[in-house]
Amino acid sequence: MESWMWVVWLAIFALTMIIEVSVSGLVSIWISLAALITLALSFIPNLPYWGEIIIFVVLSLILLASTRPFVKKILKNKKEIKTNTQSLIGQKIVLIKTVEEFSVGEAKINGVVWDCKSYDDSVIEKGKIVEIIKIDGNKLVVKEVKE
Repeated sequence: MESWMWVVWLAIFALTMIIEVSVSGLVSIWISLAALITLALSFIPNLPYWGEIIIFVVLSLILLASTRPFVKKILKNKKEIKTNTQSLIGQKIVLIKTVEEFSVGEAKINGVVWDCKSYDDSVIEKGKIVEIIKIDGNKLVVKEVKE
């Protein structure tokens, strides 16, 4: 049995690497590393198969416990890059048409004219500086910037 354990560790390594490549996020990399180390240790003469299993389990737990919190912290701290219309939120713009309670105003951003409405249904005069709060359909929801 001991002479064939290297096949078991190689199969576990291959399977967990296939899972790792197939799934987004770090799922089975720790088990893969433990299997690879145990694969190397399986060539030690007179190492019983149950010893290899214990080594594999202990290594998997140590690797998981020591690196997963660190890796999760790193992956969590990635900044989200806003694209398309989401990049407009927070920008300050000048109205080119008055925003009223029952009619939309307009603002020009990068050469494109957008319809605007007030977030609290207040009247905002043409020429005022407003901040984009959110995008509702094809309209910018804005609030007047008080200086």
